Amino acid sequence: MDFFTDVLSMLEDIYCDFNHFFYRLGNTPIFSLNSKEEYSRAAEHILPADTQNKEEGIETLATWLETKYRHRLEEEGSTNDRDRRDRMSKVNPKFILRQWVLQEVIENTKSEREVGVQDKTLLDHVLKMALEPFKEEWGGDMREEARFCGDVPKTDRGFQCSCSS
Repeated sequence: MDFFTDVLSMLEDIYCDFNHFFYRLGNTPIFSLNSKEEYSRAAEHILPADTQNKEEGIETLATWLETKYRHRLEEEGSTNDRDRRDRMSKVNPKFILRQWVLQEVIENTKSEREVGVQDKTLLDHVLKMALEPFKEEWGGDMREEARFCGDVPKTDRGFQCSCSS
């Protein structure tokens, strides 16, 4: 149980999205990291860009990656980064339908008189992403897909759609 305690506490302290953390962790080649600096760069890549107490978070995560996570992977015989990435990508989706995305879809599909649907292109694309969340891309605008799969905008954290939406 101690294995996860430090990192889960750190994620909670810095308000890090758990899904993003595990998705990015799965895509981090742990066994190509050879120095404290490389572990720190990997930790910085895993954590959200606007992490609170970023330096402390990077230091905590880099230490965990080097001293606990890597050791645990070695004990389990899971030293092939590609195999680990493949396994983790099957249980950690790239896309999770979030309320801020739904609100954007709602705003985008409203007609001028708020009757009927003005344009359902975004709705169709987000539905495709939601139905196949483990894919790496869905054939739409790459920047929009990256935005929907990326860090939740700070202004939309904790956002909730109302029943009338």
